[in-house]
Amino acid sequence: MAKAISERTPQIIAAEINSIKDQTGRMLLYSSVEIGRRLTEAKSMVNHGEWGKWLENSVSYSQSTANKLMRLFEEYGAKLTVGHQDSSNSESITNLSYTQAIILLGIPEEERESFIVENDVDGMSTRELKEAVRERDQALNEKAELQNTLTANQGAVTKITSERDELRKQTSGLRAAIHTKELTIKTLQEKLDVAKEGEASATKIVALQKDIKAAQIKLSSNKVSFLYNNIAKEFEELLKELTKLAPADPEAHEKYKSEVSGLIGKIAERL
Repeated sequence: MAKAISERTPQIIAAEINSIKDQTGRMLLYSSVEIGRRLTEAKSMVNHGEWGKWLENSVSYSQSTANKLMRLFEEYGAKLTVGHQDSSNSESITNLSYTQAIILLGIPEEERESFIVENDVDGMSTRELKEAVRERDQALNEKAELQNTLTANQGAVTKITSERDELRKQTSGLRAAIHTKELTIKTLQEKLDVAKEGEASATKIVALQKDIKAAQIKLSSNKVSFLYNNIAKEFEELLKELTKLAPADPEAHEKYKSEVSGLIGKIAERL
């Protein structure tokens, strides 16, 4: 007997304690689920408005404690029912302790079992499990933010593309208009030269000069529009850059601002 006692070590004792703790945790979860089952049943029988009073007088539970126990039954009850444990999919649930089950309420039911298996929850400490759940939530939030950024960028891409295509449609017409006005000015200038050499009336010369000036003004307007439409090329380049921007890159926002600022500067210089 003395030999058996001397062979025991702190490591063996720690393993025994942890084993008892695990068993206790699982028993506590099962007991909590069964209490939650009965609380759910009782609540359906108690008159409306008397639930809190019944809890206090009959079982000495606060409503928050009762809600937690009923939630445990709702989330785990079916999978902890005797006879259901043969399912390989729910085996991971039956090995949970009460504390683990509470922490895992933060995982949607349809994802819970896969999370337990993938993260080897059975071998995790409470701290490690909380951290794993936190990291999962953080990853989901980052994914959602990334998707929102992608959606916003796609909206900008669509808008720029639409503006570029519309400007392209106008460019060919403006080229023709500019060419026509240049020919008109040339013709009017030739008429003016002939009129001056033939000693035409001052009235005719003034009229021709007015026509030339009006044509020049119109030509200038067409050229401004043409230059503006040529900026469609700049939009196209900006579009290419925009589609390359990595939304998760912290420098993406500043790079986009720089591209837009450069484009605005080019527009201001040309117009």
